[in-house]
Amino acid sequence: MMTAGVAAAEVTFSGTAKFGYNDTDHKTGASDGAAFSDVDLNIDFSQELNNGYTAAASFEFDVTDADQGASFSASDALVSLTNGDSGIYYGDTDHAAENAWTAVGSMDNDAFRDADDEMVTRADITFGGAKISVSLGDDTHLDNPTKATTPVPGNEKDYISLGISGSAGAFSYALAHQNANTLWLDDDDNEAASQQKTTGVRVSTTLGGATVALGHAKNDNGGSTGIEVSYPMGALTTTASYVKEGKAGAEDNWDVKFAYAEGAVGVIVATDESTDWNVDLSYEMGNGMSLFIGADDGGEDTYAGVSYDLGGGASLLASYAKDNDNDDNDDEVGAKDYKEGLTFQLSFAF
Repeated sequence: MMTAGVAAAEVTFSGTAKFGYNDTDHKTGASDGAAFSDVDLNIDFSQELNNGYTAAASFEFDVTDADQGASFSASDALVSLTNGDSGIYYGDTDHAAENAWTAVGSMDNDAFRDADDEMVTRADITFGGAKISVSLGDDTHLDNPTKATTPVPGNEKDYISLGISGSAGAFSYALAHQNANTLWLDDDDNEAASQQKTTGVRVSTTLGGATVALGHAKNDNGGSTGIEVSYPMGALTTTASYVKEGKAGAEDNWDVKFAYAEGAVGVIVATDESTDWNVDLSYEMGNGMSLFIGADDGGEDTYAGVSYDLGGGASLLASYAKDNDNDDNDDEVGAKDYKEGLTFQLSFAF
């Protein structure tokens, strides 16, 4: 990381660089060996203003696939003006509802829109121990929002959302709401349900060492009412949840997760309505070397990897991953997000 500054102004550079070899096409699972690379440069600006305010801006440059500039792009741009109690943000930032909301178990009806491939304006203020946020989203910058062969111009209704979170005594709470909207989806983290009018409320507290959360979310598809309990017992933490789904014919959702961390060993075992499960193990072998083994997605995804810390932000990785049902994107197999097939990779962080 490198920092340059004049008076109270500051510019910070950081980033990552990866290159390696992989022998599998993740789209088909076929053998297709090829080298790959990925370089990210993050630039952050900040300036202290009068009256306790700070102006800031940040963005990221991405260079992928060793195209020597052909795939050079900028992303994640964000501009902000903040002080200790409030802030205004524009760019790659969460919508107000998404920023405040955390699901209680596996809810089907809390699809708050994810800020992905769109510009968001959000204002935050802290008042009486509560953080209150309001945001407006806009996808009109997309040249072809429908991804049609012949581009169709956008005719969007602005996306507006509200988020309130805070604590009162021993209780923490959150309220989230979004309006119905016609913004075009961005092919990534949003589905049709994220365009619906949606409201969610949750409250949590600690009882006898256990964290207990209750929540309810509702959209046009019905309501989801959930309870979640997390209880630590030394190195083992057990988390269980149950969600009652209100949509006609919908099955209720339940999840159980066991997480163990002691010394060099880490184990996570989880199940999802008994139809999906995952087992992920990690072991610190010493001298900067770590081992990771797991089976996820009900056993459809399996992986094993060894990483070696070279110091100074550099590391080596050798991994093998299998996506049996071919439903994962590149860099998404298993808990470690490995590439499918055999991979050798050298990474740097600076």
